[in-house]
Order: sequence, then C-alpha cells, then structure tokens
Amino acid sequence: MRKLAILLMVAAFPLVSTGETPKYLMAEVTLPEEGVQTLSARAQALGIPTLDWTEAGPRLYGVQSEAELLAAERFLIYDPPYFLLSVQTSSGRAVLRGEGTQAQLIVDGSDLLVPPPPEFFELLDELGLTPQGETIELQVYEVPLKLPRVPEGSSLDPVLWALVNHPDWLGFARDYGLELTGLRVRVVVEKQGELAAELEPYIVSSSDGLAELLVPIPLLPTLGTDPAAKSVRPPYVPHPAEG
Repeated sequence: MRKLAILLMVAAFPLVSTGETPKYLMAEVTLPEEGVQTLSARAQALGIPTLDWTEAGPRLYGVQSEAELLAAERFLIYDPPYFLLSVQTSSGRAVLRGEGTQAQLIVDGSDLLVPPPPEFFELLDELGLTPQGETIELQVYEVPLKLPRVPEGSSLDPVLWALVNHPDWLGFARDYGLELTGLRVRVVVEKQGELAAELEPYIVSSSDGLAELLVPIPLLPTLGTDPAAKSVRPPYVPHPAEG
C-alpha cells in the first residue's frame, strides 16, 4: 500500500467536539477511476454489506434490510456515480462519499477528532480507492447551529439545502425526519412545466402542478435551480387529529 501523509489542519478550533457545535474532520480527495467503477463488486467480494442501486431499484447484498445495513460496522451505498462508504474504526466512524473520482473523506465529530487509523486506509487500498497524491489535508468543519440560508435562485427548502452540505447525510436525515432510500431523498416539487430530462429517472409520480421524486442528495441543488421547480420540499407528514 502506498503511504500517505495525513495533515491535520486545525486552524483555531479545538480537537474536541461538543454536543452544542458538532465538529468533523473533512478533506477533498481524488480517487482512481478504476477503483470507483469496480467499487460495488470489490466491496461485495470483501463481504461489506452493500446497497447497490440498479435500473430495477435498490438491491441489498449481505443484509436483509436497509436498517440492518446502516447498523453494520462498515457498509457501502452505491448509486452511480454517487457512493458512500462508512466504516466504524477504532477511533470513530470514517466516511468516504463522492461523485465519480471526486470525494470527501469525513471523520465523525462525536468525540475526540483524530485522523482515521491505518486499517481504514488499508481497506481503501483493498477497494482500489487509495486517494491520489501524497498528502490528505484534514480540516476541522464546524456545523452551524442554525440552518444555513438557501442561496438566491434556489427553490430548495432550508432543511434540504442544509442536508446537501451536512457532513453526516444519514444522521441529518434521521434527525429531521427525511425519508431516505440509500442516498436518495423523497421530495415534493411544486412545478410549472416539465423538469429537466436528467431529473426524469427520479420522478416517482407527477401531475400538472406537483411531482414526487426520489432524488440523490447531490442532485438537490440541480433540482432547486430547475426553471420548472417553484418549490422543493419534504413531503408533508400527516399527524393524527387529537381526540
């Protein structure tokens, strides 16, 4: 395995995460193209529980349910070109998520912030995902206490915009009651006209003024700036009437 230098860029932040302001270590990395293309097959060969999204829908390998997958010490969600590899290491949970060869390495900020141990990078090597270059610069990212403001020109609900940029997609979706299948989130679009062709594969149902989509999280910004999308929000969840 090629050795990598791990640089910890701490800036002015302490390396202890508190409950009030969750912190993570994050780095942008470039991955080998071949490793990304064969990721699902290699993960299954190593016995890593996998959710593989195909034209027929999500398929599970090594587990019986998505809940069992998410409870595993390590798992892969593969929805080409998007993916998320999660590994519980001796020093905390490490996640590699990305689109194609461009990815983020994220270390959970629930406790002391330390880089992933060598066994994590050994696993990446087995998967053909050893990041290119000689160094990985991990920087501290502090999650804002308030939801970030949605950029002008985007029709995304603030919760959906915050999801896009959050280091922990799965945990954030759970905390805010968002419905996920793999890396796809269920949303309702109030629209005028037709959505872009690249979004059509994710449409679950559609009428003249509304569409329901199960869309990959990284595609939410594209959906939010589609000219036909007037608002993009989570589905309303009905609450039983008080008797």
